[in-house]
Amino acid sequence: MLYCSNCGKKIDEKKVEAKLNSLVSQQNVINDQTVVVYVCPRCEHIIHRDLDENDVKQLSRAAHAEIQRSNNFFSSGMGNVVTGVIALAIAIIFYCLSIDLQNQMILDTQCAEFYVFIVLTVIGGAMFIVGLVLAIFGAVKKHHYYSLLDDIKNKTFIQ
Repeated sequence: MLYCSNCGKKIDEKKVEAKLNSLVSQQNVINDQTVVVYVCPRCEHIIHRDLDENDVKQLSRAAHAEIQRSNNFFSSGMGNVVTGVIALAIAIIFYCLSIDLQNQMILDTQCAEFYVFIVLTVIGGAMFIVGLVLAIFGAVKKHHYYSLLDDIKNKTFIQ
């Protein structure tokens, strides 16, 4: 894995080389001293191996910024999850209201309460699912960059 020291984006070298192998495509131009570098797709900064101390500090700052973005994803996701659960709870109430008690507890699909139940179920379910995806994405990304910071702190990080 390579990390952009400018923005902290993780680049999977194997996926990039699987699409277009640099050594094969530039075979007639390179020699033994040629160093393969990549360009970050997010900030267009050059990504290379053997980072010096300033690059590692810059990567650490970028990792902290990515952790903050992950916290924002997680917070947005949890807000959507809570709002979705509230909408689903209200939908259950409207479902109970759409049951006709005078007609042997049969569900009345022609009343307004049933339509409100359908709308709240769709909106609540969508918000719950989107929120769950955002929260999981934020938590995984946050964990990944915390482990990167631990590697930098313990001086075990190798680009």
